[in-house]
Amino acid sequence: MSLEVLSTTAAIGTFVVIAATAIAAVVQLRHLRAQNQLTGLLTVLARVENPTFNEWADGARRIMAQSIGDPEFRRSIMDNTFERQNNPWLNLANSYEWFGSLVKHRLIPYEEVMDVYSERIVQAWSLVEDAVIVTRRTAGPAVWENFEYLTVLAKKWIAGHPNGTYPRHTARLQLMDKWLATDRAAGLVPARTG
Repeated sequence: MSLEVLSTTAAIGTFVVIAATAIAAVVQLRHLRAQNQLTGLLTVLARVENPTFNEWADGARRIMAQSIGDPEFRRSIMDNTFERQNNPWLNLANSYEWFGSLVKHRLIPYEEVMDVYSERIVQAWSLVEDAVIVTRRTAGPAVWENFEYLTVLAKKWIAGHPNGTYPRHTARLQLMDKWLATDRAAGLVPARTG
């Protein structure tokens, strides 16, 4: 075997080893990214599913219903003198702001988030929307922009999946609505038409 053949074989072998190493590194990076996304998603899930989060939503609903009509309350929002300590609507908005940033920067997977939380995101936005509007009068459009972005994505997801995302080729359970007649009689469900 000549020296040229040996040198060429060594160069090809080196190239194969380097290529295999690069491919392994790319695969490892993809796995690391997936693991980081899963960790981020689990962190968000733990936060959103925490009972405190529901307390914030209930508190935001109550405070906005009672106070947003009061000009002094709106003034306190505009001049940033409102109560910050244990403020449910502020905590809710700030938490979804953080959540929206993670989605925007692809640190957590968009489809998995929307599949589970799209309706909840839209409902949370509706609870604090008036406070956002009043805040932006003086603070500008950047306030809670990631929450707004998350809400826009959620509304788009809901519009694109009006019947949910149940797999097409999987049979549904046959559910019996044993309360339908009673609820229809109570006016909770409209009477049949046609």
